[in-house]
Amino acid sequence: MQPFGKGRHSWWGIPECTTRPYGSSVRNIPRPRLTRLDIEPGRAVPSDTLVKNAIAEMRDLKVGDERQLGIWQAEMRKLIPNVKEGDQIVIFCPDTRRTLAYLNDSSTGAIDDPSFCPALMSVWLHPQTKHQAMRKSLLRQ
Repeated sequence: MQPFGKGRHSWWGIPECTTRPYGSSVRNIPRPRLTRLDIEPGRAVPSDTLVKNAIAEMRDLKVGDERQLGIWQAEMRKLIPNVKEGDQIVIFCPDTRRTLAYLNDSSTGAIDDPSFCPALMSVWLHPQTKHQAMRKSLLRQ
């Protein structure tokens, strides 16, 4: 895996979070295959805020239908904990079937759904994301 870039922006309700995407190929821009995303929050944020904002972004990008979004929301509530400044969240997609989550090097769980990882990663890198400045800095553009 190689890092694509680095973004330091307000995201998912976290002001000044640092985000670093990793993947197998940067050459697939505008839709590179991400396999890992590291997020370091700049302040404490409740799990519900993180999940709600991620689902809203996926809905806006139309990366899942309402049934899928409901399933993903329930799964993410189990996976994404409350965070505080200094924490490190890692979302890792080791293959095309699973998405793993970690908080400070401890596993918080997995989602066994081949469509989830691309949907979640699209929140940051979809060409139509409303957060174009973040996308550009993550892709080093």
